[in-house]
Amino acid sequence: MTKNKSFIKIEPRWSKRINIIILILVAISFGLFNLTSSDIPEGMFEDPKTGKPMLLGTIGIEELQQDPFGEWYQLEWDAYQVDTELTNAISDPGQYTYEVFLGTWCGDSRREVPRMEKIFSEMGIDMANVLIVTLDRDKVSPSGEQEGRDIRYVPTLIVSKDNQEIGRIVESPSSETATLESDLFEISLGIPPVPNYSDID
Repeated sequence: MTKNKSFIKIEPRWSKRINIIILILVAISFGLFNLTSSDIPEGMFEDPKTGKPMLLGTIGIEELQQDPFGEWYQLEWDAYQVDTELTNAISDPGQYTYEVFLGTWCGDSRREVPRMEKIFSEMGIDMANVLIVTLDRDKVSPSGEQEGRDIRYVPTLIVSKDNQEIGRIVESPSSETATLESDLFEISLGIPPVPNYSDID
């Protein structure tokens, strides 16, 4: 017994339209793929956890002031009031070197780093002379600037004199009653406060 096979015959004009529709869908899909890929601006990296842009390596402060970081940076800068009494009490702040390690993905870094920069500005520190290193979630920079610096939490601000570390601020001021300014003042006096997490191996 022979089975009759039935086929749907597509008129040539419909076949052409279907091909056009397929081409349009392929083009749209390709365009959306490219749009997603281009969401990360040139010179930035994709945060594997959120898919959002992040900075890695040594940067200038102006890179934090641009999109997509500029909004949170400027908000924190504008809101923070520097304790000028303490910053003015720091004798010759230019004799020290400052290193800031942060993560643009990190909430603590987003809060504290704009404050640090505003304090440096009030102290007359040229930000071009401040080393700023952005790290990934493993606290690593592609060029390894964090090596030998014992960076376990961000942000970490390291203050040195004559190439010797004299104090650091880790993640936030050293206590609930301390401020960035008071910690820096004590570091300048040679009595650095114990930084956060120093008791954790």
